[in-house]
Amino acid sequence: MRSLRRRIPLVRHAFVVLLAALACLTLAPAAGAESRTVQKASSSPADPDTELATTENGEEPLDSISSEDYLAKLAQNDVIVSAEERTQILASSCWIYTGYRGGKNRVGQWLWKYFQRMDYCRDGSRITSAHFYVRWAEVYMVGWSFKNHESLVSNGGRGSTQWRKRTQGVFCLVPYVSCIQESHPWVDMTVYGNGAKSFSAGG
Repeated sequence: MRSLRRRIPLVRHAFVVLLAALACLTLAPAAGAESRTVQKASSSPADPDTELATTENGEEPLDSISSEDYLAKLAQNDVIVSAEERTQILASSCWIYTGYRGGKNRVGQWLWKYFQRMDYCRDGSRITSAHFYVRWAEVYMVGWSFKNHESLVSNGGRGSTQWRKRTQGVFCLVPYVSCIQESHPWVDMTVYGNGAKSFSAGG
């Protein structure tokens, strides 16, 4: 009986490896201009563990972008702004804010990360421009895949004192018949016209 118990984890791991070999390793970009998916699976099925053990949140410091570069980016993306908004942008400071929720295995290797990024301008009290937003997934471990975005909540924006985005997605370990593990990370970020910001993540 003891020998059988010792063999069960080995059999289970061998099953995970077998299904990982059958899983699709290339993720197609998610539909819509607001999302993209990146596959960076550099590990192999021989890794000590492919299962999710811990999660970790991260947010990057606010990265400044000049008003001129922000306007140039609008033009490159065929975004038309009024003369009034252009004047407001030039009188504002513009920023890039990025945050994520990530999953790791038992030995601390990244399995996946779920990101969102907000590019915006503010004048010290209000948001003067909020045209750029993107959410995306990155997968680092063979066997895991990003299935889709599940939800998106947005409020505030240009003319408001704040701009908020909350997104949620789903990752699957070996989607052969059904997922061995499934994770539903969410990221919630708000930027304010006075320069403040808030971040939370879970799932």
